[in-house]
Amino acid sequence: MNAFIAIVRREILERRTILYAAAIAALMPLALPVMRGRSGHAAADLRGSAALLIAVAFALGFAIALGSSMLVPRIASRRIGFDLARPISGSALWFASAGATTLLALTAAAIVWLPARLVGTPSLWSELVRDPELQSLSAIGFVLAIPVLFSVVHGLTLIFRSRSPALVLDVFLFASMGLGVAAVLSRLPEFLARGPRIGVLLGLAGAAGVAFLAAGHASVSRGRTDIRAAHRGFSTVLWPILAAAVMAANLYASWVMSAGPSTLAAHGFWFRPADQGPWIEISGQARGARAEILYDTTTGRFERMRTVDWRGPAISGDGKRAVWIEGSDRRGPRAFWIWALDDPAARPVATRLFVDGYPSLLELSEDGSRAATWEKGVLAVHDLASRRTLASANLPIGEREEIRGLFVAPDVFRAYRVGDRTIEILQLDAAARKLERRGIIEGLVGRYFVTDASGSRLLKLGGGVRLYDGATGSLLATLAEGPHRFRWASMLPDRRIVVTEDEGRLRLFDADGREQETIALPPDCGGRLPVSRVAIGGEVAPDRLVVGCTDDSSKRTVWLADLRDGSIRKVADDLSPAWAFGARPRLGSDATKLFYGSDGRSLVRFDPLTGQRRVILGRFP
Repeated sequence: MNAFIAIVRREILERRTILYAAAIAALMPLALPVMRGRSGHAAADLRGSAALLIAVAFALGFAIALGSSMLVPRIASRRIGFDLARPISGSALWFASAGATTLLALTAAAIVWLPARLVGTPSLWSELVRDPELQSLSAIGFVLAIPVLFSVVHGLTLIFRSRSPALVLDVFLFASMGLGVAAVLSRLPEFLARGPRIGVLLGLAGAAGVAFLAAGHASVSRGRTDIRAAHRGFSTVLWPILAAAVMAANLYASWVMSAGPSTLAAHGFWFRPADQGPWIEISGQARGARAEILYDTTTGRFERMRTVDWRGPAISGDGKRAVWIEGSDRRGPRAFWIWALDDPAARPVATRLFVDGYPSLLELSEDGSRAATWEKGVLAVHDLASRRTLASANLPIGEREEIRGLFVAPDVFRAYRVGDRTIEILQLDAAARKLERRGIIEGLVGRYFVTDASGSRLLKLGGGVRLYDGATGSLLATLAEGPHRFRWASMLPDRRIVVTEDEGRLRLFDADGREQETIALPPDCGGRLPVSRVAIGGEVAPDRLVVGCTDDSSKRTVWLADLRDGSIRKVADDLSPAWAFGARPRLGSDATKLFYGSDGRSLVRFDPLTGQRRVILGRFP
């Protein structure tokens, strides 16, 4: 300990002129507002910014300068032997040098900053880092960065000054570490796994700091007066530590991104079933990263996709093909990815069909052979088989507008330009390469509407329930008048319409809006409960409609309504039907038999007709 303190004292005394330079530099922030003609708060902000910048520059600059000049020249000239000949260990010499550098750098930074602070400069650190916990962590990180930077510069200076042939190996290992870090970052893209990515980078930075400090110590304690031996000691400690850290980071990244549906279920999830077939899209958080997964509820096959935000995969109406756009942290064209879901041996493949960015609209035709996209004001129809764009047209939108739509024929895409008060109907014919305006619906409230699978009917909810011709926008019928807080509506596969109302009833209309049946909900499912707690499921068999209810105690029940005679009976407890915006489940499809468990963390296949139940994901109590 005496040797350590003696060396620290010696190094500080030999380099005390650094502190005189800092004192002179401290005058610059005080003079700068006068030179710029600033006063008041503007002068204080300018003074604080300049003082902070100069203080940080002094601290880091001194760490760099002393890292290259404190020990390496003495090893190269063998003058370090005078210290080692005394009862001073290599450990004391190394850590005393790093400690003296840290004290000098921080003292110089304080000398620059304090005069500006004493004349009323605000604490800019708290403004730059808002979180109080991060303020302390960032301050500690800055202090620790000084000895680490000293160690890094010491090592680089040592490697190049040794003129050893081992430099070639160092360059190779450095490139290998760079590739390893790049592999980690590619496995953990920021748009999907920002938390794990930041954690990995901080972990790698910490491991690198430890590696350089340990390697610097080895260079002094093992190399002593031989600079090439010091180089060997430095490299033999540095690279194994860095290699172990990079390998651990890659294993962690692989672990995070390998999370499957079962892991996702443990944290809660949202799922959207295909309109037909056993496939579902699952979304949620798994191991700290956002996950989008296509999952076959029959066989358990799944694929995790790298899609951006809510731009998940589109599944064709027949449930046989899925298409999506892969996300990336880099700019550039994005390729379509295609997966033949009906082929057990098929794997997702990237096509040579590209779009410039991430389309906010991605729709597939019934058989999945065509895709429609809207991106940056351009509506386009693409042929996925030939990998080419068939037609495109400019279709701009306003600030509070969006584009929706569906294929009404293999080469005809109907687009709806939706605003808060209007729905404009347009149609892009890919064969004729022509975009035409078909009609407009005005005087609306809100943006919620649904269409049937053919696009011939459009049901608008908001300020009442109204049925329109999906091709022209002409009004066909008014199903309910006036705004209603707890009213909801859904369209069945044969275009019949079911409307829920808070009087505790279901109203059934035909495809032209004529009322056919009224079904009274039992007290356990309707009565005075808000209809917002009544969920319409799918038509599990002809005229057999699934209805889900949630009471005030959050107890969930499933009921089966007979649309022919108006009867309704309870078929299950602790389940709620799957529902997704814009979904059009086919009659008797798998989507009509998929339910959330009571805790929202399980997926259950339940047949309301037979009572058969099977847990697909999670644990059902």
